Amino acid sequence: MSDLLNNEIVADIIKSAILIFVLMTAFAYMTLIELRVVARIQGRLGPNRAGPFGVFQPLADGIKMMFKEQITPRQARKAIYLVAPVLSVIVALSAFAVIPIGNNWSGDPKVHSIWDPFIGDINVGILWILAISSLAVYGIVLGGWASGNRYSLLGALRSAAQMVSYETSLGLALSGVIMWAGTLSMVGIIQQQLNQGIWFIFAQPLGFVIYLIAGVAEVNRAPFDLPEAEQELTAGYLTEYSGLRWSIYQMAEYINMITVSSIASTLFLGGWSFFGLTDHIPLLSIVIFLLKISLFLFLFIWLRATLPRIRYDRLMRMGWQLLLPLAVLNIVITATCVALDLPWWVNGIAGLAVVVIMLVAVRQRSVKEGTRFTEEHAQGIAAVPVSVRLEKFEPVVSAVESENHREEKAVGV
Repeated sequence: MSDLLNNEIVADIIKSAILIFVLMTAFAYMTLIELRVVARIQGRLGPNRAGPFGVFQPLADGIKMMFKEQITPRQARKAIYLVAPVLSVIVALSAFAVIPIGNNWSGDPKVHSIWDPFIGDINVGILWILAISSLAVYGIVLGGWASGNRYSLLGALRSAAQMVSYETSLGLALSGVIMWAGTLSMVGIIQQQLNQGIWFIFAQPLGFVIYLIAGVAEVNRAPFDLPEAEQELTAGYLTEYSGLRWSIYQMAEYINMITVSSIASTLFLGGWSFFGLTDHIPLLSIVIFLLKISLFLFLFIWLRATLPRIRYDRLMRMGWQLLLPLAVLNIVITATCVALDLPWWVNGIAGLAVVVIMLVAVRQRSVKEGTRFTEEHAQGIAAVPVSVRLEKFEPVVSAVESENHREEKAVGV
């Protein structure tokens, strides 16, 4: 039995099974947490009937989805229509394979075990994540195209254009971290942060901001959820999916959120490390890592509850005309600091200055274009007379016509 447990292949299979189970469970309860948090932000209660505090609501939703009718459109290309959701969730799970969840069980970075809390420590971990994540677009594009629905196809094309425009900036944003770490291994990047005594968010604030924006766009979350725009595309690429097939797409989206949060925690916040407290307590390192992931997941939910969906042309303009030049600028600044052997805080101050300048420029542009709500807008809206229609089919009249009508009635005309 001990020989079997010491087999590397057996260990990887067991760890993979545990990871898949944890991610599936996290997906189920992320839906509940999101509903409760959004309800709290909007002044509602959220689901609270199924079990204490609504903890059985994900189970009830899962049972409902399993028994819900699954309709296959007559015009659908059935093989691809059925495979597309499965492809999305497989890609989402595979990207998590190289992320270290905690410290080595020995507490010594030089002593490795096949049961350490990560599936694989490959020397090109970041490239693996970028390569696998780029395949996620195929699940959405194939699902939208195979549905045989024009709205689904439009949603799929939106997703393809969105992912292409933001994946470039996302990959370039990680280049600064690679320069400071000098390695592509996820485990090695955490060790470099420990050796240098900093989290790379302090050396790469500009790269962190770019990665965060591009990561939200990559997983099609609000305010970048244009592929699922129900007001415009009746749910986009998901229009013809129902029941369990629809829930598989949702599963892939939530697992991708966890993956993006895990990458941000690993590359910019030191992963499982926390100022030396977790060096010799592997179990505590896993807890710290989960808390960091939870912070980013809460940010995803917060953005969905507060920001409206942006316009499609603005989405493309932000990706190509704002984030991409800033990502290239971040590479130039980082390469200069690394080549001249400058301290990390020089890179951090330069990146932070670019972030501040960018925010001021975006604010000024929004005010100039009239897309920002100001006091002048509020006063202008308050000055406009509002007429309320009491009858459902009462014709709409302008404020001037309404005033003339009231005057005519007053004089008895």
